[in-house]
Parts: sequence; C-alpha cells; structure tokens
Amino acid sequence: MGDLPFHFKGSIASNSAKAMPRLRDHGINFLTQSKNIGMDFERMKMLIIRWMVATWFALGLAATAETLNPGDAFRLTLRGVGAVEQEKINGEYTVGDDGKVSMPLLDHLVQAAGLSPGGFARAVEKAYKDGGIYASPAIDVVAKKGVVQDGAIVSVGGHVKRAGQVPFRQGMTVIQALDAAGGRDQYAGRNMLLLRGRKQYCIDFKQLAHKGIVLRANDSIQVEMKPAFIDRWKGSDEAVKPLLAN
Repeated sequence: MGDLPFHFKGSIASNSAKAMPRLRDHGINFLTQSKNIGMDFERMKMLIIRWMVATWFALGLAATAETLNPGDAFRLTLRGVGAVEQEKINGEYTVGDDGKVSMPLLDHLVQAAGLSPGGFARAVEKAYKDGGIYASPAIDVVAKKGVVQDGAIVSVGGHVKRAGQVPFRQGMTVIQALDAAGGRDQYAGRNMLLLRGRKQYCIDFKQLAHKGIVLRANDSIQVEMKPAFIDRWKGSDEAVKPLLAN
C-alpha cells in the first residue's frame, strides 16, 4: 500500500495529537479511582477487623464477669406464684464447693457453676416445672460479686505484717487477702499453705496464677518462713490444679 497523501497524514497526526491528552487524562482518572477504591477497601477491611476484635473481647469479658463459681453468693427472687410460695423460695444462696445449689422443695441439687445468673435462673425454672411444683415460675438471679458477706472472714497468718482475720469479699484473691493483712514481712518465703475445709494446698507466691486464686469464706492462708538456703516451691501443679480451675 502506497504512502498516504500529505493532507491525510496531517489530519491523522492532528487528530492523534488531540486524542492523546484525553487518553492520558482518562488513564490518570482511572488509575486514581482504582487507587481510591483500593484504599477504601483496605480501610473498610481494617474497620471490620477492629470491630470484630472489640466485639469478641467484650463478649469474653461479659462471659467471664457473669459466670457463677463455687462460693459465689446471689439473691434469687421468684415471681408468678402467690406470696406464700414466694416466701419459701426468695432469699440469698451460695454456690457449693461442688458447683451446685440446694433449692427449696427440690429433691436434687441444681448446677450453677459455669452458668450466668440468667442461665442458672432458667435451670431452676425448668427444675420446678419438671418436678410439677410450679407451672410457670419466673425467676431472677442477681450475683453478689464484690459484696462483703456478713460475718464471713479469711484468716491470714504466718509471715505477714498483720496476722489475723480479714473480712471476706466475694471474688477475693490470695494477693488481696495478703494485702489486707499488711503484706508479707521480710522473712516470708515463697511457700504458702491454703487451708480449705479438710484440705490443704501448697501454693507458690512467685507464680502469678497462684496469687490470683479466688478464695472462699473461712479459707486460711499461712505464709511460711524463707529457708536459710534455697527457697523452692514444695507443692505441685497437679495438686493446685483444682484451685486454678475455679
């Protein structure tokens, strides 16, 4: 094919010259929009991830804070029945060492440990209905965490600055009881004896998890003296495991 006439060449060159800026502008706009879309997508993805993490964390805290444990006290209120029947049931209860609660008129214990107050209320309602005691009971349960129980104490002795009895508070930990007794003295060792009922546990002051062990009313802590040479923990992980599970 021969060369194009000059006027055709000029026309093509002119049109190409006019088209190039438009094509360049469109290309820049396209790249800019694509980049913005990408940035918006990344920003949205990060916001979703943050929201999910915050939600999981909040749910975890809520679940931990509202779970009943052995030794926890709570107030139970029964509605949907007559006043006389309410008086039989309404009152304050404490979760037993086995994680269960003895309820009036029931011939079996009701599991409470591991349940939220609302979950335990539903379990008691079901127990009364299944037993044919109440047709439509409505129960409210309010945990009393952080509330001092009247007359309840924890004994703290051995090498502490103020040995004696300290008021027991729901949720009280080993370290909180030690602080209430003025803290350990200069001769205190790492070994501490926790007496609970007829059982005795040797716990380690140097282990953070042991300091956070939740106490029960009438527990006793004895801080042993530091030995002259090596201060070793005399207990075992297996023996302390039941304390860490609560």
